[in-house]
Amino acid sequence: MTTTLRCAVAIVATIVVTSCSTASQEASFCEASAELQKVDALSAEVSPSDDAATRGALTQTAAQAARVAKEAPDEIQRDAELVAAFLLALTNAVNNTKFEDSLERSAAIGAAQQEFEDQLSDSVTKLAAFVARTCSPAP
Repeated sequence: MTTTLRCAVAIVATIVVTSCSTASQEASFCEASAELQKVDALSAEVSPSDDAATRGALTQTAAQAARVAKEAPDEIQRDAELVAAFLLALTNAVNNTKFEDSLERSAAIGAAQQEFEDQLSDSVTKLAAFVARTCSPAP
């Protein structure tokens, strides 16, 4: 995967953990987060030279991030929605450009990143903290 795509995967991987609490909404949120981690692990193995696989991996990651946002408790929903929106924008940047036109694709990816640069880091931090607090088993 390209550096940009690896960065996106790393951002998403940061927000998920594999174990979850048992409350209904929290359990659904934690389950969606754990599934996102699995999708990210598979995406990390995609070759950047395989355009179809890259598109598929990003589409799958964005869809799962949208599920995480949908399942997110109100307390963290805005941040989860922002992360999901970023992944959707990144997916659209790749899907709406040709593999052969690397300049156009790079510009589209850069525009997607720039659109979210002011808020993404803060939202990822808040989301990661919430996931760690909510989805990790008690000590």
